[in-house]
Amino acid sequence: MGKLRLTFKTDYGEVTIEGDSLQDFKGTLSEMGISDLDIESIVNTITGRIERHDVIVKIPITVSPSKPELAGVIEYGSDGVPHITVSPDKLTAREVVGLLLYAKSPNAISMGELTQLVVNNWKNVEMPYISSNLNQMRAYVIKEGARGSYSYKLSGSGRSWIENELLPKLSMKSGST
Repeated sequence: MGKLRLTFKTDYGEVTIEGDSLQDFKGTLSEMGISDLDIESIVNTITGRIERHDVIVKIPITVSPSKPELAGVIEYGSDGVPHITVSPDKLTAREVVGLLLYAKSPNAISMGELTQLVVNNWKNVEMPYISSNLNQMRAYVIKEGARGSYSYKLSGSGRSWIENELLPKLSMKSGST
């Protein structure tokens, strides 16, 4: 797997291009029959969108999961940030939150960090949406800390749900696609 991954959503599904450098991406696009002018347009559009939104893009470098059961579901960037590799369309908000809490365990994480991880891995959602999902998951989540500075981690039943139900389900889906 390359160091860089770019996924396009199209009407007929997702197209993913991987490479070790921007030149690899350009080469792959060229091999697909895309003109040099269109390739430059694609690169400029992506760069422009990133700059307009003041988004810092961290390209994940594949690091083997410290939890072997996460292989094929979550990869970690060189900075230790988890990246869910399963298509966002196949996951519910609760599943994304559970996977991210599991990936960060045994450490608890703040609402702000959890929200940012969900946005980076799933959909653009706000804190109240994450809070609502955590509330629905209260049997699976432990809330620590004082009001206004809570942090969250999976309970024993939450870990069990991820390990015994969710990961096997996702492994079956990724194996059948």
